[in-house]
Amino acid sequence: MKGVEAFKQRLAAKGLEEATGKMLASEAETVRASAARATPGRLGKTLKTIEESNGDRLCFAIGTPHRAGRFLEFGTRQMRARPFLWPVFRARLPRIKQDLTNTLHAPLAKQ
Repeated sequence: MKGVEAFKQRLAAKGLEEATGKMLASEAETVRASAARATPGRLGKTLKTIEESNGDRLCFAIGTPHRAGRFLEFGTRQMRARPFLWPVFRARLPRIKQDLTNTLHAPLAKQ
């Protein structure tokens, strides 16, 4: 993809890498908390947010170490899916996009 390196350099020059990381970490935690409330039983208490960033790629994962979480989210041959994570993420996605846009435009508004 053209221009990615230049874009990264502009983000770093304006100090936006850290602000973007904090915003995404906050949103990941919000999604985790909402999904924990939507999870049936005590499974919600086991949901965790893990930062899985690799080099210059910022990444967050939300999940549970328990097998039951996978079976509830995706279903099995004998049980229909009862997703608890994907609907929360999908509902939150417009807000995440707006917050990311606001974070990236904040330095421009100060000028």
